[in-house]
Amino acid sequence: MQRFLVILVMIILAGCSGGAVVFAPTPLPSDFSAARYDHPSGAFSLDVPRNWSVYSQNTTTLATAAFAAPDSIEPEITIAVIKLSDTLDSSAFSDLLNLYQSQVRPDVGRYTEQNRQAMGDGSWRMTGLRQIASGGTEQVNTFIQQSDNLLGVIDVIVPDDTAQMNDLQAIINTFQLNAESGLQAAELSSLVSVASASLDITHLFAWTTPTGVFFITGEIANNGSEVVTGIPVRAVLLTEDGLATAEAVDTPMGYGLPPGEFAPFSLRFGQGQPALTTRFEIDLGSAEWQVDSEAIIYSANEMDWTDDSTFDNNGRLNISGTVTNISTYIIRSPRAIVTVFDNAQHVIAAGFSDLAVTQLEPDASADFQIVIPEMGGEPAQYIVNVQGLP
Repeated sequence: MQRFLVILVMIILAGCSGGAVVFAPTPLPSDFSAARYDHPSGAFSLDVPRNWSVYSQNTTTLATAAFAAPDSIEPEITIAVIKLSDTLDSSAFSDLLNLYQSQVRPDVGRYTEQNRQAMGDGSWRMTGLRQIASGGTEQVNTFIQQSDNLLGVIDVIVPDDTAQMNDLQAIINTFQLNAESGLQAAELSSLVSVASASLDITHLFAWTTPTGVFFITGEIANNGSEVVTGIPVRAVLLTEDGLATAEAVDTPMGYGLPPGEFAPFSLRFGQGQPALTTRFEIDLGSAEWQVDSEAIIYSANEMDWTDDSTFDNNGRLNISGTVTNISTYIIRSPRAIVTVFDNAQHVIAAGFSDLAVTQLEPDASADFQIVIPEMGGEPAQYIVNVQGLP
């Protein structure tokens, strides 16, 4: 459910929508030279300009990273690595290429392969056209290679500028697979979730409170088909040289993300930004995290709620309301979560609060109140979600 804040008796309207991966809005460092990027899983590495942003995912069976140039919201390079059960001979590898291109790649319904070429290092390059939302097409070069039983897939959006393409090619040429990684064996079909972005970071924002506390806030979107629970969200503050100065780890607020839903996160650095910090990276998942296929979360299909907002004398945003169980189930530990946006659709605050009761019987109601003490800008809109457990 979505509500608009009433500020000084004036209703400010703004649309709220999901989106693709949003990369960290970080200042440009003075040094644009390449720095070695090692994926948290250890599965692969490559050299990337220091002022590029990265979005990565790391699970027990899948390692991905997407890289975007400064001021870009679309990744120029997307990499995915899995571990196969066996090393493939040339014939089996050829069959795998055909299977991936014709059935597995997530954009298969809007992608047309134009050319295929064996490269000198044993990898293959597939050139194709992909339909985009505007109605046009974009050229995508796909590189697939194996090292022992690791399989790496690289998608590159081909720019119109030849010099930019040469820069991208130079980055790709530094790509290395590491057979000693801790990835567990997976089926080729697991690569379906990469381009479809089954988990996205969206509406990302970084801000500092008047007392110097640094926050990174945003939303996780679940575009997949399974409930996601307990996924770690990790932010690492970095210097121009790629050295970590601080990190914070948390999970999205609420009990989890059912398919098609969003959940906010708020990463807090109580000591502020350490000296020499110029950028940050956001990672989703960890080597230990796995999808819990048995998880059940009650939400909008089982509950209805109302909400309203006020500001107290200290300028804190208070959101309160009433939740009603409209299902035939007993809903335990009901919890309300709020995400606050500014006019630019940045997440400028988030919070949650358990209801005043430990469980809701069918047709029963209970109140909630969430206090937001600090925000990263002028609030324009908020979204309340309520979740519960069986």
